[in-house]
Amino acid sequence: MNTARLVETADNLAPPGARLHALKTADGVTLRAATWLPARTRRGTILVCTGRTEFIEKYFEFIGEILERGYAVACFDWRGQGLSQRLLDDPTKGHVDSFAAYDRDMDAAVDGLLAEMPKPWVLFGHSMGGHVALRHLARRPADFERAFLSAPMLRIWLPWSLRLISGGLAAAMCAAGRGQAFTPGGAGNDGLAIPFKDNRVTGDPVRYRRNNDILRAEPALALCGPTWRWLRAAFASMRLLRRPAFAARIVCPLLIVGAAHDEVVHQGPDLTLIRRVRRGLFVLFSDARHELVQERDRVRRVMWHAVDAFLDSASDAGL
Repeated sequence: MNTARLVETADNLAPPGARLHALKTADGVTLRAATWLPARTRRGTILVCTGRTEFIEKYFEFIGEILERGYAVACFDWRGQGLSQRLLDDPTKGHVDSFAAYDRDMDAAVDGLLAEMPKPWVLFGHSMGGHVALRHLARRPADFERAFLSAPMLRIWLPWSLRLISGGLAAAMCAAGRGQAFTPGGAGNDGLAIPFKDNRVTGDPVRYRRNNDILRAEPALALCGPTWRWLRAAFASMRLLRRPAFAARIVCPLLIVGAAHDEVVHQGPDLTLIRRVRRGLFVLFSDARHELVQERDRVRRVMWHAVDAFLDSASDAGL
């Protein structure tokens, strides 16, 4: 996997000034990463943690908006996705044995990327990236001055009938030696065959098409469904994050933005976690789906109003 490049399309150009990095994790996995410095006064650095199946290129627009606000940016691809090192012979499988592996990716990003970047450091994460971001805030609470998350993965959206059996089924499949097999429907499901009208992640047809065009330009970026072992690890980590004692370890101001029409994750655990952290704020968008950063302009404008107010507020000003 060539980590030393960014993939551009006609309507998705990289913000200028990118520096590419190959990070090595504590267990020897190579991650692709990129950093940017703003053109004007440096207010700090925002570390962008993408969701499952995502990649740096999908966040070019968002990264450009952060740079316009005077922040430096660092972003990376998780192990097993994007142009970071894939973990199995079939590179389209989303796989880890434990979410502690993603903790090692975060440690590599913080210790290897942010060390030379301007402070204060701010953490952003979407979906699975928001989940791992929360793990980091609890493990290493002194690293970030504040954090804002988009639809963090605290509970996967499933029908009640599947929710009752899915955890046990994942454990049983792993015990039967099927841990590296796709979960049902995962093989070949990179999202490209899903028409806009049937998608569950955004109400914006332009951004939906743009993101698919990136995958068509570079198929190596694509990732399909998770393995049973990934799913078992996800359930275990979500149970950990929903414990009351977990939220008590998060000390920095925390903003969570959620989407009322999210069909990927549930907002209920977000509200519970926000009630338990020391300084938290939850904002729900009534006309949005899971990927708020990829939503329509009117949703994104309001989202940025909320994020700007959060970033501009003093740490002791009610948060």
